[in-house]
Order: sequence, then structure tokens, then C-alpha cells
Amino acid sequence: MLTRALCVATAVAALFLSDQATSSGMGERMRLAIPGNSRSACEGARAPLSETLSYTLRWGAFPGSGRADVAVHVPPGFDATRRPGLVLYFHGWQSCVEAALSTTDVPCADEGSPRPGGGLIAQVDASRVNAILVAVEVRPDAPTGEPGQMAMPGGAHGLLRELFSEKLAAPLGCTLDPDGLDRIVVVAHSGGYQAAAGVVEGGDLPRITEVDLLDALYGGQNIFARWIAEDAMRFDARIMSPLRFVDLYTCCGGTLGSSRSMVGRVSDILGPVGLVRSVRDDDGDSELDGEDLTAPVVFKRVRRAHADLPKAYLRALLEAAGFAQISPR
Repeated sequence: MLTRALCVATAVAALFLSDQATSSGMGERMRLAIPGNSRSACEGARAPLSETLSYTLRWGAFPGSGRADVAVHVPPGFDATRRPGLVLYFHGWQSCVEAALSTTDVPCADEGSPRPGGGLIAQVDASRVNAILVAVEVRPDAPTGEPGQMAMPGGAHGLLRELFSEKLAAPLGCTLDPDGLDRIVVVAHSGGYQAAAGVVEGGDLPRITEVDLLDALYGGQNIFARWIAEDAMRFDARIMSPLRFVDLYTCCGGTLGSSRSMVGRVSDILGPVGLVRSVRDDDGDSELDGEDLTAPVVFKRVRRAHADLPKAYLRALLEAAGFAQISPR
């Protein structure tokens, strides 16, 4: 856990940092505490950051692609000393991190067609969760969910370690530790399931507390089932901070059959340990509501179009994920 002393020391050390930009061209100088505020920059009293921070990384999914490997959003008031969390997001086919974060449709390539905006920044801010959003670029604007280094052992841990220590320490005013996060929620839309499965299977992230699939269960069932089975007793709504698995699927996006099959598989895992009631299964056409998200395992068919799921549901998922809340300013 980061201490106030460490945060202050890091901020003071920033006075000696150069103003050289990062390799992404969006370098940030260390943000010192706002004058007159008793809190440090690390504790959230930092000058406003750019809404999106983009970085190239050696540990990106496809390093050396000529594009930023991650797009990061630090919500205003994020406190790195108070149960810091992470939302790790993977976009689907023919999309990109720019589109995922945008509230409007934007192209992912020069002269390319506009791709649906996911509105992720707006939803993270509206949820007021004390968590950083990291959207990982896989293959942008391409009909593939190839995960690259996110399928390599330790790939996700390496990405976060590099990001936190070499890129975000200055903007935040201190250095986060991937192993010291309070919780990590992995979210995948559509073809992003391949990268999400790679991270769950071998990303070496010990604090994954939730996996959310947004019309994304095209594969990876063995990996997701194994993740549930390895810690089955924590999928219990009666305990403090249970684990959670959410599969939101549509009638016609291609994941209905695999989702219906996965319901039985997860029930077979949790039933023998007395947790069959932890599974909420709704194959009707009602809208997702707060009651649905009280269950540790959720299978829910939703009405929205396939492309609309990130914009429609991320806020509700994050509000129910157990993150600490950002204190009102």
C-alpha cells in the first residue's frame, strides 16, 4: 500500500525531472499537489490531466506497430492511496481504443469508416469508481481479435508494470504496483475475448476480481470455467468482495449458443459447493437492472445491438463491481 510519505517524496522528486516527452509524444510532467490543498498529487489533488493519455509500450500487445499501445483515462480525483482499482478493457473486431473511449463514432484508420463509440470515459467518470481505465490496443480496425503479447505468460503484468512505473508515475505523483491494486475488472467486447482469456489464463495478475464479457463469449470457455473453478468458494454473494463473472449476450451476435452452454457448465462447477444460487440466468428480453448484478455469476440476454453493449452497460457493471468511490470534490 502506498503511503502518504511515498507520494509526497515522489512528487518532490519530480522537481528534478526533465520536460522530455514520452515516446508516444504525449509526455506528462509530474503533477504536484494543488497549492492550498492538504492532499498530495498521489492522493488525487493533482492538476487536471488530459482526458486520454496514450503511450507506446515494449509490453504492448503488438509493440512497434506505429500506434499507441494503450489509451489511459485517470478519472478526476483518483486516489492512488485509497484502494486503487483498474478497469482493463479489450475492444472487438474492426474497432480501436480511440473508438472505445469516444462518445461518438470515429474512424480507426486514415480515411477509414467511423467505428461505434463505446463512451468508456464518460461511463467511468459517471460511475465515480476509484479506478484507472486502461484500454489495450490489439489489432486496430481489423477483422480479428488476435491478442499478441496479451496471450503470453506474464504479458498483462509486464504491460502494467511498464505503464505504471515508466509512464504514469509522473502524471499520478506516485508509482502504482500491479500487485498492490485493490481489484482488477477485465472487460471484453466482441472479439476482445481472446485477449481477455489470455490475461485471465496467464497474465500473472493476482487481483482479477471480475470478468465482464459483452457479447464476447465466442470462445475461451475452458479458460473462463477454469478461472471460476479454481476459486469457486469466492463466488458467494454472502462473503465480503465476492468474485464475479458476467456474460451479457444478444439474440443475434453469435454468442447465444455458447452462453447457454456456459450456464450449465458454471452451474456444474458451483452446484457441488452449494453455490448454485449464485448463478443468475435470464434468457428473456428484459433490460439489465441492479438486481441482476447482485449475483456473483450473471448470464443475461440483453436487448441492445451488439455494437452498443459497451456504451450501454459499462457504468452499471462498474458501479456494482466493489470499487472504492472517488470522494466528492
